[in-house]
Amino acid sequence: MLFDHGVPTEYTGSRKAGQLVESLRKLVAPDVSVLKSDAAIKSFVQEAGVGFPLFIGFGVDESSIAEYGARYKKKAWFSTAKDFSEDLMAVYDFDKIPALVSLNPKYNEQSVFYGPFEGTFLEDFIRQSLLPMTVPINAETVKMLKDDDRKVVLAVLQDDSDETSMRLIKILRSAANANHDLVFGYVGVNQWEEFTEPFHDSKSSQLPKLVVWDKDEKYEVVSIVFLLSPLFSQGCHHQISDY
Repeated sequence: MLFDHGVPTEYTGSRKAGQLVESLRKLVAPDVSVLKSDAAIKSFVQEAGVGFPLFIGFGVDESSIAEYGARYKKKAWFSTAKDFSEDLMAVYDFDKIPALVSLNPKYNEQSVFYGPFEGTFLEDFIRQSLLPMTVPINAETVKMLKDDDRKVVLAVLQDDSDETSMRLIKILRSAANANHDLVFGYVGVNQWEEFTEPFHDSKSSQLPKLVVWDKDEKYEVVSIVFLLSPLFSQGCHHQISDY
């Protein structure tokens, strides 16, 4: 349990020293930081570290993201940038404003949202950007998945670090890029055998295996070939939702 100005806040994050320090720094930081120069932006990114995703609203009004800065304070850093150079626009790969840039330094991922900033579009982008494009399943990310209402397309591998698995993960990433209404993840039996047991009978089933998982006890097996289908390159949420 952590206390913010005397108010108790449940802490469910990592107990590792570095992550705990970052969480404490986030707790006392503003919901949304206002950055007024290139130097301030660079300092914000550097000081945020790699433990949490970052959102920088270039030319985005603070009021547009204040609600989400408060709602997702435990999970990400939020800021708005009022004055910045064209050089910085090139660094963060956007060419017009307003633009909300999402950074996930832990997984070396970056994406840009140009709007609309009304309705559910903005929150959908923020919520989906809290997870990496393809989620390596471990104790930390399983906790994060509980707060996401999307179904999971999960690749069960023998070893997530071998060459064959790396190729499949690359295909998963391409599918994820076209299907933001689904979470794409992978887990290796060698890395976390206990987690894979409900999906994989070591005596009879072959790997790799692809399943659509509801994050409870229900799942359906999908052919690996389906990943190569044009449906995935065009977006296939309407197909998967039937499982």
